[in-house]
Amino acid sequence: MENTQKLSIRELHESDPPVIAAAFARMGWDKPEARYRQYLLEQLAGRWFMQAPLVFRAILGLLMDLAIPSSLGAFVMAGMRLRSEGGMNFEASGGFLKWLLWGCFLLSLPGVSHWLVQESVPGAQQLAIAGATGAQYTAGIERVTNDFVDDVLIGHIVPVVAASLVFKAILDMSQGYNPLASIIAALFLLGVQGFYNLATGSWMQTGDAYGMTDMLMSMFGYAANTISPIVGRLALSAAILNHVRHRPWGALAASGLAFLSVSGIWALVTHFAGVNL
Repeated sequence: MENTQKLSIRELHESDPPVIAAAFARMGWDKPEARYRQYLLEQLAGRWFMQAPLVFRAILGLLMDLAIPSSLGAFVMAGMRLRSEGGMNFEASGGFLKWLLWGCFLLSLPGVSHWLVQESVPGAQQLAIAGATGAQYTAGIERVTNDFVDDVLIGHIVPVVAASLVFKAILDMSQGYNPLASIIAALFLLGVQGFYNLATGSWMQTGDAYGMTDMLMSMFGYAANTISPIVGRLALSAAILNHVRHRPWGALAASGLAFLSVSGIWALVTHFAGVNL
């Protein structure tokens, strides 16, 4: 005869401990009622949760650990997208910013998991402690992935791609196009390792839930305070050279002054918007 009885999984109730203890006693097992009373108290205090099996925790820990080398891959893809979007500029909603965002998110994933725990998201506690339990059958995958990213991707593939962009810059110049687009993208790719070191060093101000946004703001500060003044001086030099050669120089001079004033312009924008960052 078919058994139509339905089973359900739920939390412990006040009336459950004596029923569970009696059921085990009928089977000859010594499971005292006091044990389940203690489980009930821990459940009411919010300290009792069921851990996932070791294999699932090991796989989840592997994914958390692989987030770091994956961020390097995301920064490499950002460099490729920078060339696709023009090299000297990027689209507001294009792939360059998206890959940068993904790279920062992967680097700050532990902080995001702690934020989920603070927000009492179900299962977030397992994500926060995933990397604490290692397993031999996932250690090999993690080692191979790290070696591939460090030795193959960053050590060999990225220099080849950067060299091809430099060659493309020469071809662009031979056809009358601006070679700076390919050169800037090549410089970005060759500097991915240093970019990553900055992201995990001085840009990673905190490892808390807002680590990703702090990293992005530090990235903007680096662009505004370090890169922009260099670009501004180059633009003003080009404007002076064009003025001497009786060529259009106004746009170069204006952009040079704007690059030198990025921090001030940002401060004005935030002041007018009434935002305190």
